[in-house]
Amino acid sequence: MGLFLQKTNIIRDYLEDLQAGRTWWPKEIWINYASDLSQFHQDPNGQQSLECLNHMVMDSFSHLSDVIQYLRLIKHPKIFEFCAIPQLMAIATLVQLYNNPLVFTSVVKIRKGLACELMLNCSDIKQVEYYFSLFINKIEKKIPKYSNINNKHMQELINKSKQLFN
Repeated sequence: MGLFLQKTNIIRDYLEDLQAGRTWWPKEIWINYASDLSQFHQDPNGQQSLECLNHMVMDSFSHLSDVIQYLRLIKHPKIFEFCAIPQLMAIATLVQLYNNPLVFTSVVKIRKGLACELMLNCSDIKQVEYYFSLFINKIEKKIPKYSNINNKHMQELINKSKQLFN
């Protein structure tokens, strides 16, 4: 669960970290799309920028099955909520980040109303699974229509995640 949350926050904080001279995006990913991490800020709408961003989101999304399986094991209601709320915030944030050039030029966050809704409606696994399913479907609709290995892999991760709810 920690990796899912941490990777999501690293993606979200791209601009803040770039401006502060910090680099948390893994070079083994971004080097496939640019020779310098700041290039994404200079060309936020460029195909390489968006493909790198989507690759980063896909990398975070790859932990989703483990998150859901772990949450299903938590029996104590308060501990469950303590664990579920940040994970729901993370997947909601990934929906906002995916294929969004604003990541490179501004701060991208979920709406406060959505954050409140998630906090108030995560007391059991059925509610949490409802929101995970909702956000999985939203991110699936944002996958670019052109074919490449990352888009294909993202679709595979989504299909794998959907199977958890059947």
